[in-house]
Amino acid sequence: MGLFAHLCLTGSACLFALEGYYRLKLKGMQVANPSSIRELQQCQQQVTQEIGSGSWREYVQVIGQVTTSQPLLSEVKRIPCVYYKTIISREYEKEGSDRHNRRERHWEIIGRHEQSTLFFLRDQQGEIEVNPLGAEIEAVQVLDELRPVDKPHSFAVSLGFLSLNWRFGSTTTLGYRYQEWVLPLGQPVSVVGMVSDQGGVLRLQKPQKRGQKFIISLSFEDQLTQQYKQQKRKMTYASLSAALCGACGLVLALF
Repeated sequence: MGLFAHLCLTGSACLFALEGYYRLKLKGMQVANPSSIRELQQCQQQVTQEIGSGSWREYVQVIGQVTTSQPLLSEVKRIPCVYYKTIISREYEKEGSDRHNRRERHWEIIGRHEQSTLFFLRDQQGEIEVNPLGAEIEAVQVLDELRPVDKPHSFAVSLGFLSLNWRFGSTTTLGYRYQEWVLPLGQPVSVVGMVSDQGGVLRLQKPQKRGQKFIISLSFEDQLTQQYKQQKRKMTYASLSAALCGACGLVLALF
């Protein structure tokens, strides 16, 4: 019972930390100033006329479509995009630890690669450069495929970022799962971040102030705010429930 209480209290602490994470994201969404690209361009011109270029900073939210003349190609699907994430996992079986010695199914990540590039956010009135470095990027999943293998105890693959030839001993490999996410050209997104005119270039980038988030999302303002509120609420309830179970476990362990 003491172990149960310890696990519940530890879980409660982890869930409370997650609740704080979503609380910060929600706060960041609420303080970001919703702006159109045209409004940002006008502000830049006004600030430049008054005090010169290079000093303007503001925390904003902008909506537009992803575009670039030099896109990346995703590793597996070869889709033109400005960001991709590719993960390869091995799914395998091994002897179980219970008394019946049943085989258990497991998985492990054996390859992961992410890449992004500068792009432009475009609406009907103009476009603005986006530097995605440091952003939390929500992408579109374009691949989730389990590929069986001919040799269940070895693995060989060659991609742009990964070249492996492994043997896994006594475990039996069931297959390799290929997953890929991309931020494709033409995708409507909402960007929450800092607009800057440093170097005379109007750009969205990672904020410098602590607590301000840099988010590139497939959801828009109202959807994103509601999403973070729901996640925050779920983490709060789950944390309180785990803490209550842990407290009950401690009482039972003591008495």
